[in-house]
Amino acid sequence: MTNINIDNTNSVETKYIPKDGKNFIELVPENVVRRSDTLYLYFVVIIGVIPSFTIGACTGWLSPVMVKLQSNDTSVNPLARPITTFEVSLCFAVPGILSIIGTSILPKIGDIFGRKKSMMCFCIGLFLSIIGLAFSKNITVMILFHTLIGIFLCAYYNLAPIYLTEICENHNRGKFGCLFTFFVPIGELASFIIGPMISYTVFTLLTAIPLIPFSLFLLAPESPVYLLTKGENQHCMKSLKQLRNNKTEEELNSDFNEISKTLILDDKMKEARLVRLFSSKECRLGLILGSLPSLVQIFCGVPIIMSLLAPIFNHSGSNLSGETIAIIVALIKTVSFGFTSFVVEKSGRRKLLIASSLGMGSAISVLGIFFYLNSIKSLLILQFKWVPLVGVLVYIVSYSIGVGTLPLVIIGELFVSELRTSAFAFIMAVSGVLYTIYSASYPLAAEMIGVHWCMGIFGFASFTGGLLIYLYLPETKGRSILEIQNLLKHYN
Repeated sequence: MTNINIDNTNSVETKYIPKDGKNFIELVPENVVRRSDTLYLYFVVIIGVIPSFTIGACTGWLSPVMVKLQSNDTSVNPLARPITTFEVSLCFAVPGILSIIGTSILPKIGDIFGRKKSMMCFCIGLFLSIIGLAFSKNITVMILFHTLIGIFLCAYYNLAPIYLTEICENHNRGKFGCLFTFFVPIGELASFIIGPMISYTVFTLLTAIPLIPFSLFLLAPESPVYLLTKGENQHCMKSLKQLRNNKTEEELNSDFNEISKTLILDDKMKEARLVRLFSSKECRLGLILGSLPSLVQIFCGVPIIMSLLAPIFNHSGSNLSGETIAIIVALIKTVSFGFTSFVVEKSGRRKLLIASSLGMGSAISVLGIFFYLNSIKSLLILQFKWVPLVGVLVYIVSYSIGVGTLPLVIIGELFVSELRTSAFAFIMAVSGVLYTIYSASYPLAAEMIGVHWCMGIFGFASFTGGLLIYLYLPETKGRSILEIQNLLKHYN
């Protein structure tokens, strides 16, 4: 058990006043000065989220590449033959299945060697895997490196939000968590713009470029929460001073004590972490409620649609090509993700998730009707050729304001630090299995029953997710980890 010494010699007396909260009475600090975020904190966060640009680029990589792989032009297609539908499914299935290693096992390394070192190792593995993929000329080798990319990509994607949660405070946790997801659509946009214009090899190599400035992460501190779990009190305080250098000594001691109180709760949960995830009411509820936005994110269909935007909309009957629609969608998605990072601390998580789910369900349902009319060669689509572009834009904007940006934030807030990586690993592993089945089935299902029925399924999942979030997910905005644990403990 970790020995935590709480230094009260310079602590500041903080009075708490009652405030009504859903399912419990919330205590909020009175007359506490909120300091502005330091430039150093912005530097650390921005450098830490830069790899999410590559994550987005790798996510969008398949859309322009799939057009090349379907081509008969050997100067464009590195396989020198068109890819088959079964091989398209394998491109989703194999990386999806094995990337569970990146979601359930590798992030646990962060508990052993530290968040910072582990994040850097994952990025090195990602960089080398992208280079291997760039020079692949065989579908088997291509899937192999694509799988390695998925493993390291998922590992970083799961550990980085934990690091961000642990270096942030209650008032900026959501903002910086959304900033991490903001760089993902920027990477997708770059893929959609650059991918169709250059060769397969050069395009793939370019997706690794953002990992080069990430080397500046060497200047970042280790997570103060992680340091304190290892009993390194002095290093923890040093990390806090770096990140919050505009605070007084008394305020830093107060922050240190607040982290210590959380870790005292952690120590009670340290034995048999996986068992504790299911034996404690707070943890069981955390797993259920944390999984809810993540499952909506998967079943709403956006990850699949974004990966195949160009080939899907090339046959939509729209006046615009699939590549053009992909670029416009990625641009709007980038703006929307940025907008969410500014409003999340004002609007709250729950409202944004509900609005996001309902907007997605409405838009994809309309798109499904249009694709059905197109499949039966209805003359009505001649009057509504603008529907694919407008529909997919509403779909993506709705996704971006909640379901696309907030699931990782929600998971990071629902668990104490000792259980956070285990909870992330469990939720992401379950989500990864479901996404693999869902995405691998899509090419075959679209061929058998039609794209329009697939879109109908996406719409139903979005509406259902919105209803469940409305009924069960509590608001976590502005609450400390201890307050959220109290909320879960008394959740009715």
